[in-house]
Amino acid sequence: MERLRDCVGREKPLREVSQTIQFDTRSLGPAVTGAVQVTCADETERECVEAFQQGFVTYALPSLKSARKAPFRMANIGARYEWGGVHIAAEHFASAPPPDGAMLLVVKINGHVGCEEVPPGTPDSFGGFDDMRPLRLGSRSRYGTEAPACGALGALLAGKGGPFATDLGDAFRSEGVDRVALLNDPARVAPAVRALYAAIVSARLQARSAVLDLQDRALPRPTFSLVLPCVTLNREGSDTEILCGIYTVDGRGPVRNVEYYGLGDDPAAYEITARNRRLVVSDDQVGTQRRGRNHRALIEEQWRKHVTQHGPLELKDERMDRLRADVARNQHRNHHHARRLLRAALPILAEVAPVPAAILMFADGAVGIHHAHRIHRLAREMEGTAEARRILAEMHDRIDQLDPERAEALIEMLMREYRP
Repeated sequence: MERLRDCVGREKPLREVSQTIQFDTRSLGPAVTGAVQVTCADETERECVEAFQQGFVTYALPSLKSARKAPFRMANIGARYEWGGVHIAAEHFASAPPPDGAMLLVVKINGHVGCEEVPPGTPDSFGGFDDMRPLRLGSRSRYGTEAPACGALGALLAGKGGPFATDLGDAFRSEGVDRVALLNDPARVAPAVRALYAAIVSARLQARSAVLDLQDRALPRPTFSLVLPCVTLNREGSDTEILCGIYTVDGRGPVRNVEYYGLGDDPAAYEITARNRRLVVSDDQVGTQRRGRNHRALIEEQWRKHVTQHGPLELKDERMDRLRADVARNQHRNHHHARRLLRAALPILAEVAPVPAAILMFADGAVGIHHAHRIHRLAREMEGTAEARRILAEMHDRIDQLDPERAEALIEMLMREYRP
């Protein structure tokens, strides 16, 4: 991956990045190659889509039908990764011949930002170094009218609402870091580069979500996954892009190993320069290979610290006492009764102690990984009753889908954690 690493943080032509992905992944020798492409629905991203098709997909993917190759695509407002997407895509590509051998899955996620050369002295511009004309970032002339790009990220930074802004905001405020506030603080991030840094942060965070999805459960066949957060610079001429980092998820063995190389997700740490009339973004994390984190294990560790500081959970409730008595008599060993006990326990816990229950169910793997950002917040603040209840309600609706042994283990865990 040396050629890809050399691209990290550096503005490159779109086609060059896609071709580098193709060249660097050949050495992996996969039996089958699949791809997922995530872009903003904005029409300015057409060039990005075409470049990936021409530089990578055409050479690497199996034929969908005669003379047609295609990645699994997600195009929505703000280039948001949609939970479960990598698993659906993997099921599609894993069925391609040959039936044996490892698969390579390339997941390319592109944020984007408008980028225009402007005369010196133009308000809100920056640059002028390395014989490069000043740039204005964050808007583009579209059909003869100046318009935000990316409009979704602009709306997020401006505090405007909408479902897409809520989704983006959950990611931008994950793990207790308010990246929106950082980006809007002129003492931390210069306004002239705010739009670019927001796009980098967004691509990084969306890529992290894809990695959590890949890390959480196995794909249909042994797979080496490459997750690439990128940012398209929508220029007046040919668009360019910056590769922000490289996630690898090696699922070819019994353990899914995750590593990351590239920019961090703190916009206040970015520095911008230029080389050969192209932008270069760096921070103190570039050049360091880091192990991926297991977020369920992190939540478990955080919960154990809370118990150590505040003592074990105590729940005095006659309804729970009756459930405990059934478990003590091994009534839950009956497959149907285990589900009934769990179905009875969750509404009680949602009523009297929902936050610990949601945290415990996530740490145990019963709650979907798509709740990771919310659970981190619940575990950190130990409040958020309504949100915890929604998570438990979703779990309640899935009880009949649980294997009997899984239902037994979950009811035992809850009875063990909630003491009378």
